[in-house]
Amino acid sequence: MSSCHGVANRRLEVTRSRAYKKNDQAFVEQKNGAVVRRLMGYGRFDGVETARMMGRLYAAARLYVNFFQPSFKLKEKRREGAKVIKRYHLPSTPYERALAHPKVTAAVKKRLRDQYRSLDPVALLAEIRATQEELGNRVDRRAGQARGLQPAHTSAPPATAATFAKTLGKTVTVGEPRATHRRTRRPYKTRVRMPSKLDPHLAAIEAWVAEQPQLTALAIVGRLSEKYPKE
Repeated sequence: MSSCHGVANRRLEVTRSRAYKKNDQAFVEQKNGAVVRRLMGYGRFDGVETARMMGRLYAAARLYVNFFQPSFKLKEKRREGAKVIKRYHLPSTPYERALAHPKVTAAVKKRLRDQYRSLDPVALLAEIRATQEELGNRVDRRAGQARGLQPAHTSAPPATAATFAKTLGKTVTVGEPRATHRRTRRPYKTRVRMPSKLDPHLAAIEAWVAEQPQLTALAIVGRLSEKYPKE
């Protein structure tokens, strides 16, 4: 009881987490689709070196998303009958929201401004792409070893941020595949259509339906049974 009162006095928001209840992770997993999966893809990773590479990716992505990626935040939501109307604040980055928040101290805001001035979004994006490329190669190697195949080689990342900046806007137009994105699935085999006993009578059935659009399937089967009793 004392711990509960302590949490209440400090105005801490406590969330629950139950097994097999994905909606319980409202604050933890709300960026899984928008950030995590778009960065990491759907491959299976293993090994200490891969974990270090993932740490590099998250370190660069954290700065890039928090300082340079604006997003919408819900301002209000109201219901008018069956219609739900939502209004949003103007898009801004988490960094800008922290600076505008009245409860963030001046020292923290100064530290954030200094960190913002030291960052280069192009260099961060180049680091993100380089680590994604390496993670994609690791997924390819892992899949190739499991199937006994030679993994596909991908192009090496640019050596400098300036070189990388020159490629921005060009790779998208040619459909650049992101290294960590989910691989395209193999197309299903073409299914062979089995012959039907109604195939020889399709012309007659279409003529009947054209004359009587309200004709039911049961009536069509009845007519066929009368016309072709041995079939």
